[in-house]
Amino acid sequence: MASSDKAVSTILALAPTVLFSSMAASGRGFAEGHMNMLPTSVSQIIEAVFKMVFGLLFAKLAMSGLYNTYLDTGSVLGIHCINETQALSAIYPVTSAAAIGGVTIGSLFSWIYCSSYVSIKYGSLYVPVNKYKITPCMKEIMVFSAPIILSTLIQSLSEFFDNSSVQYCLSLCNPQMLKAAYSECIKINNTTDSDIITYIYGLFSSAHDIKNLVPGFTMALGVAAVPAISAAFAANDKYRLASLINSIFKYTSIISFAGGFLISLTSKYVLEILYGSSNYDIVLGCADLVKFYGFTMILYSLSGAAVFAVQSIGCASKSIPMFLISAVIRVALNYVFVSDYRLNIYGAAFSDAVAYIIILISNMYILKKYSGIKYSVSKIIVKPLICSLGAYFTAGAVYSSLFNFESGLAAFAVLSVIYTVLLTILIVLSKTIEFSELKVLQYCKKTA
Repeated sequence: MASSDKAVSTILALAPTVLFSSMAASGRGFAEGHMNMLPTSVSQIIEAVFKMVFGLLFAKLAMSGLYNTYLDTGSVLGIHCINETQALSAIYPVTSAAAIGGVTIGSLFSWIYCSSYVSIKYGSLYVPVNKYKITPCMKEIMVFSAPIILSTLIQSLSEFFDNSSVQYCLSLCNPQMLKAAYSECIKINNTTDSDIITYIYGLFSSAHDIKNLVPGFTMALGVAAVPAISAAFAANDKYRLASLINSIFKYTSIISFAGGFLISLTSKYVLEILYGSSNYDIVLGCADLVKFYGFTMILYSLSGAAVFAVQSIGCASKSIPMFLISAVIRVALNYVFVSDYRLNIYGAAFSDAVAYIIILISNMYILKKYSGIKYSVSKIIVKPLICSLGAYFTAGAVYSSLFNFESGLAAFAVLSVIYTVLLTILIVLSKTIEFSELKVLQYCKKTA
């Protein structure tokens, strides 16, 4: 599907995480069943830290080791290379696999932590298995979890086919036109003609990683709210349920608009901080794509919160048809837009946005229909959007008038401070956040 066998080593390096992540998830789920979110939070931090630290370390060691071997022997992994470009083409897949090794190490230690925590914290609750009671329990678990498992599986497969279709559709583009569109990046990276498709997809993956920053943060808010929403729904406390859901959606919107617009405002500087000293081609190739993702960040974050809320009230199966429809539309749009060399990976970002609009609207409709709540659109969308837009344009104008730093880090820091101060002022003046809502959040914390 990727039209490149160079991805095999990376997939092999990633494969063990299937086991480690699944085992860690069972420990997290057990603790969450006892209203304890600590293992979830800590294990996710472990995964992120190990991914960053060991990913960079392994990649650096692999790159330097293989490149030095090429300089000494003229070969990479026993294969003779006629020039540096050919050597780098052989080194990069191994370096990517080494970087992914950080993910595998992170998932391993996450599993070790979760398993140890649950054994120590809840070991006294374990009881001997009674063969006459285990069957009804297993049936109950399967009936409850099957819709959630199925909807999650569909989302995972949707992501898989989406990524695969992006790679395939890039191969349908005129390679010379793609080469011209990314000529500056390719010149810096010395990419060979045979690797252009893989390289451009690599740029897409780099932008995609930054796109997941804010939704990854808001997902934690949605997960933490699940017990509170379930409790309010089970108690048929419609006022509490409506207040809780509107508060969760509103704070998800505030974080998403604020974080997304900040990423759009500072997209070039963020990429310079991450890649400026090592891979400046990524800065040139991804800045505009990251900016677009920042503006559409609300779709990814709010749809995640809506899916969690729907699952909290036991309606996960209701979401499945729209997940399937959005997946089909997403892949179809990739074939239309990504295969057009003028749009290429930007077409994939557009199809992402359309698919998540469908998921968001359908799940909010399901939630409203089966919970009976009413949404406060002005608080959930309008006020956070206006405040973030005001801070975005004002911060940009203030920075361009008063500052002009050459350092990406300095520019990012100053812009972030200006934007954050302005956004905070606008949020307070517009009463986007009200102190009365703290009671709802305290209830959520107490329940979780």
